[in-house]
Amino acid sequence: MRLIRYRPEFQEAVLALHRSIVADLSEGISQQKEDTDQKTVEQIYLSMGISQQEEESDLRDIEQIYIKDGGEFLVGLLDGAVIAMGGFQRLSDTSAELRRMRIRKDLQGQGYGSRLLLELEQKASQSGIRTLSFETARARPLTLEFYRKHGYQETGYGFYGEVETVHFSKTLNPDRH
Repeated sequence: MRLIRYRPEFQEAVLALHRSIVADLSEGISQQKEDTDQKTVEQIYLSMGISQQEEESDLRDIEQIYIKDGGEFLVGLLDGAVIAMGGFQRLSDTSAELRRMRIRKDLQGQGYGSRLLLELEQKASQSGIRTLSFETARARPLTLEFYRKHGYQETGYGFYGEVETVHFSKTLNPDRH
């Protein structure tokens, strides 16, 4: 996998990767609610308590929201296809929110997520970020385990729309990068 900074020509592939992961999350939530009917992407977002336009707004303006203000957004390419993505949005001089970490489902568990996360942590540390935080769906035990394995600590719980979330944070070691 080759990691490069996001460019506008990747927007549709980034949206498609994101939607595939959201559909997977919705499937897990539906199974918990015993609701197994097929849903459109918009219906999935609405079942989470948020509109598709609102939920994807940052992915439609990545350069402005992530890169312009001192954050970063990377895409992972394998044989020319976008298979991974993720970024961080600067919140202050020393803190940022990790966002939109996605690995194509059929390639999860092969180290691509770890490689992407470590690269984002390194870029954040180099830009003066000392704390990375984020929230992720509680219904994703493998995702929770992934972040714990990489040194992230749970800091609380909440909701994103109607989806229960776990909040995580990590203090970056500037000497490590």
